[in-house]
Amino acid sequence: MANIYSWEISQFNAKIQEGDNQNVIYEIIFVYIVSDGEENPTTARQVGVQHIEYNPENPFIPYEDLTKDIVVGWLEATVNIEQLKQDVDELLYQKKNPVDEILYPNWNDPV
Repeated sequence: MANIYSWEISQFNAKIQEGDNQNVIYEIIFVYIVSDGEENPTTARQVGVQHIEYNPENPFIPYEDLTKDIVVGWLEATVNIEQLKQDVDELLYQKKNPVDEILYPNWNDPV
């Protein structure tokens, strides 16, 4: 089955006031998620920060009118999506096919 990709928008960093506009977003903190689409899916996540340049020539969208689709459109216009997909695909592959593990010494006292 093909991998399924999705966005999670975690946070915005915004200027309180810029010109006549309030809450002008200049950074989006996001999580890009991949799932293998199986019945019990395996997922991997990549956290990212994307700078957004406010362009006074474009219509300003007030913060309270923003939707996830609008913000994802901004991300898709500015982020290298193919590289992001490659990165999360590799994380997913490593999760399903691990080559490393964490070992804890058994002589440590439990905390």
